[in-house]
Amino acid sequence: MNNKNIPSEEDFAKASTALKHRSRGLSQVREKILTRFQNSSELHEFFILDSSEQSFRAYIFFHSERQIEEAEKSGLTLKIRNAVFNELEKAGRGDRSMIKVNFELDSHENIKRKYDGNYYNRLR
Repeated sequence: MNNKNIPSEEDFAKASTALKHRSRGLSQVREKILTRFQNSSELHEFFILDSSEQSFRAYIFFHSERQIEEAEKSGLTLKIRNAVFNELEKAGRGDRSMIKVNFELDSHENIKRKYDGNYYNRLR
């Protein structure tokens, strides 16, 4: 094996710093969305992951499949989507016109059925 192909400790440190920078503020965005909407009794879980500096994937989980439809009809999903954009802006991730978010709606019911309740497997 060629030692030139093995990353140095410095390379690992640089990669770690870059990863932290790229995911900056996302845990706060998640906390704010959960705090604001989990009391709606429908929102079960929320995750946001970065794809690039200003591109994200947001996963909105309701308790049941039926609640997804109800949330769409009532405007709750639109409120959550707008809140996500606002929180990303507050976190310094760019102007709303520059931020791209791919939203996915799902249910805890579905996670239990298809992924044995494992959200990690669903998000992969």
